[in-house]
Amino acid sequence: MNTTRITRWFNGGLVLLVGSLSTPLMASDVTGLTTFVPNTPALAEEVNGNFDSVKSAVDDNHQRITDLEAKVVDGAVSFSAFAFSEWTSSNSSSSACQELRILNYVYFDLFWAKSASCSLTTPVHLPQGATVTELSCLVDDALYGTTADSNFYPVTLRQLDLTTATTNSILSTSTSSSNVGLQTLTATPFDPDAPELVIDNTQYAYTLMVTANYADDVAPAVDGNTLKLHGCTVSYSLP
Repeated sequence: MNTTRITRWFNGGLVLLVGSLSTPLMASDVTGLTTFVPNTPALAEEVNGNFDSVKSAVDDNHQRITDLEAKVVDGAVSFSAFAFSEWTSSNSSSSACQELRILNYVYFDLFWAKSASCSLTTPVHLPQGATVTELSCLVDDALYGTTADSNFYPVTLRQLDLTTATTNSILSTSTSSSNVGLQTLTATPFDPDAPELVIDNTQYAYTLMVTANYADDVAPAVDGNTLKLHGCTVSYSLP
């Protein structure tokens, strides 16, 4: 076989291989290559040296890709208190619970109500295919342990089926507010592999619901702002 043809084929094949490996990945460069001259025989040790250099770069890039694929991509979406709107199950023009926003929190002006449950909701937009890993909300409870003891009910992440119009709670904080002052209510899934925790925006819409329960002994005119919501966070992982 003609030595010139072997050399030219080898050179062309090597350039194509290096280009296909290094251009898309922009990772390890191939260094230490021997440049062959047309019409000059290629020595075995030089050819093998070039292959060794290419193999080293390929192995390094493969390891980098493997390491990246092994990483779990985590993220979160956060909501300030001002993202929430008052929720009611009645079409009455008046409500015992009126949402008020001030500074960096929201609370309820109870008007004439004493024993009442008042709720807030906000839409939640998460990436398609993400898995919900945690839910947390920062609240302030100034009534815990008093005669007018009231509290935040467990916060829930809800899933609305857009084909059946049914709503399902997919994650809830295990506790309500349980001490005086600023505190974080948190929730982690009992079953991290539960299918409903995987976000499917093609069939479902998602919302957060926060409910404040006011006891009989609450003075409506002054005690609504003793339960304050500052904001919430929903954490997730991507496959």
